[in-house]
Amino acid sequence: MSSNIVFIPALLILVIWSSCEDVVEIQTADAPNQIVVDAWLNNLSQQQEIRLTYSQPYFDSSFTKPLLEADIEIKSDHGNTFVFKEIGSGQYIWQPLEGQSLGEEGDIFILTITLPDQVIAATSMIHPVPEIDSISQEFRENDLSGPDGIYTQFFARDLQGLGNTYWIKSYKNNEYLNKPDEINLAFDAGFDGGSQLDGIIFIPPIRELTNPVPDEFPADEAPYKPGDQLRVEIHSLTLEAFEFMSSVRDQILNGSNTIFASPIANSKGNLTTNKSNTEVLGVFCVSAVSSAELLIQ
Repeated sequence: MSSNIVFIPALLILVIWSSCEDVVEIQTADAPNQIVVDAWLNNLSQQQEIRLTYSQPYFDSSFTKPLLEADIEIKSDHGNTFVFKEIGSGQYIWQPLEGQSLGEEGDIFILTITLPDQVIAATSMIHPVPEIDSISQEFRENDLSGPDGIYTQFFARDLQGLGNTYWIKSYKNNEYLNKPDEINLAFDAGFDGGSQLDGIIFIPPIRELTNPVPDEFPADEAPYKPGDQLRVEIHSLTLEAFEFMSSVRDQILNGSNTIFASPIANSKGNLTTNKSNTEVLGVFCVSAVSSAELLIQ
């Protein structure tokens, strides 16, 4: 009797263990290429760039195919027109004159991309952005977040009124911290609208994402050392751009979510087309930017 009791669970374990060894081949259907518009612009007096490419299969790691010979222009609600010239590889630029920019906070812009078979359009407003009050550094010892050394954070206060959205970008020695874990988005002073954190200083997890995320844990060294340069920028976002980037970040980090991963899907942008049964990917956003710098001592 006792042998039966032992034998049955053992058999079940063997079956389960064997099933875990099966290799599952995932078949992904080919889909038609879609146009992708990368149109993140700002109100700084510097070159502005729009990039047009075609989508590609999920597991295709080759370079994307550029979309050439498009006519691109942006019109503001003040009647100004900005023509973007093609320079190759799907890149289209507008070069301002000295002191010139696309516009100011509150300005509204309409993007028009004209192709032989369709017209793509989108609208964006420059939302206001808070000033960065300061960037601080401190030497931390026995900190659970990493080894002993210099860590940084910025201080800025969310603007009054619910619904402000931002993208905080940090640059270490002029190199943008662009790992998926370093995409730093804020809804008011927190992570999303449910927090209702209006008009206060950004919460610590957002403030401290000025520190590079190490490739491996535990990290070998602290984020900064004396002589390093840190620049922090706050870019105002439209709600559509915030939701787009939140989706992009979640999709990129999907592989680390294990059983809680979301289904793979294209991030929803704000672009429309007059071509029926056609979807255009990407987003158009014009941001106001504030920035501050710190030389690590």
